[in-house]
Amino acid sequence: MTQFPVAMDQVDRGSDDGRQQSGLAALAIRQGSLLRSTVRGGLRLIPLALMLAGVATTAPAALATSAPCSPSHAHVVVGGGDVTTTTSVDLSADGGIATADASGGNRNTATGGAGGTNGKGGDAKASNGGTADANANGGMLDIGDINSGNNSGAKVTVGDTYSAPVCGSSSYGSYSGGSASVAIQGGNVTTSTSVDLSADGGTATSDASGGNRNTATGGAGGAGGKGGDANAGNGGTATANANGGTIKLGNVNSGHNSGATITVGDTNAGYFGGAAAVHIVGGDVTTTTSVKASANGGTANADASGGNRNSATGGAGGATGKGGKAAAGNGGTANANANGGTITTGDINSGDNRGARITVGDTSGGYYGSGSVAIDGGDVTTTTTVDLSADGGTATADASGGNQNTATGGAGGANGNGGDAAAGNGGDASANANGGTITTGDINSGGNHGATITVGDTN
Repeated sequence: MTQFPVAMDQVDRGSDDGRQQSGLAALAIRQGSLLRSTVRGGLRLIPLALMLAGVATTAPAALATSAPCSPSHAHVVVGGGDVTTTTSVDLSADGGIATADASGGNRNTATGGAGGTNGKGGDAKASNGGTADANANGGMLDIGDINSGNNSGAKVTVGDTYSAPVCGSSSYGSYSGGSASVAIQGGNVTTSTSVDLSADGGTATSDASGGNRNTATGGAGGAGGKGGDANAGNGGTATANANGGTIKLGNVNSGHNSGATITVGDTNAGYFGGAAAVHIVGGDVTTTTSVKASANGGTANADASGGNRNSATGGAGGATGKGGKAAAGNGGTANANANGGTITTGDINSGDNRGARITVGDTSGGYYGSGSVAIDGGDVTTTTTVDLSADGGTATADASGGNQNTATGGAGGANGNGGDAAAGNGGDASANANGGTITTGDINSGGNHGATITVGDTN
């Protein structure tokens, strides 16, 4: 809190050559950036310094020329300075790129061995896909409260401002007082808050597909023996995850900002004085808040498809033996997940802002001038943007069977079972790209008030 009382006596009585000179007592206090802006509309077209110069030229001329008379002027100029607060929070825990490949080969041949007496036929596997897991999930962000509000502009207090007494005294002599003026730029209060959080899923690709043009033949069982199995070009198990992560954000406060507090006492040019002027620009209160958070699902591709043009023949069972199974070009198991994540935010407050508080006492001109008060209270602007997304991504799972495959089951022997045969069958595919969950607290950008201005008598 700064107080500036001004009481000016006569400064210059003139020079010996009779030229009248003006004595100017000026108090200029600069806090931050002094008088950087002009007054909006008609009021802001004239800078404060020009206003003061205009007031100075309104000093009354002497009533008579019996003696040089140099009136004294009193001027107060205050620049409150700007209050600027900028907060930027940019955090990411996004998933990256994950690739897993366990695909089978191409054009391979596998033949199971024949079983001996009372022996089991050997298994045969060719170009089958294995197990592939790829994970590119978003991570977790846990942020506490973010506070960039509760800012206040300058507090300026100016006491009474008055020009010096008259500078001559006789029945018809020179009676002349000066002018008095107060010019205050309260300064702007600008608060900018930007929160940008992401825990998006990345890209996951998993490949456990079977090979192409493969042949597998199961071995024949021996006496009392089991025929051998045969597998060719079958898909394996592929899992790809690119789910969105988890974001937890506490309260975000960028509100409760106040403009300048300006108090001006009486401004008086004296009975024989000139003009008395008060010119105040309260300054703007601007609050901008942007909260952006995303926990979107990414892209997940899982491929466990079967091969093409494969042939599998099950082994024949021996005496009382079971025929061998045959599987060619069958799809495996594919799981792809690109679900949206979870976003939880606390309260978001950018409101309850107040404009400048301006109080002006009486403003009185003298015999040769009038009193004037010009006040621009300033604008109160509040902008709030909340952009939250937990969208599902893209999930693709392929467990399709192969094409143009042939499978022949083995014949059973005496009292033996015939072998199974499977060719070009589809497997199990699961793809999920569900949206996530968003929970927010209260969002407040209201409760704002413009300038509060109180002006005393002006004459």
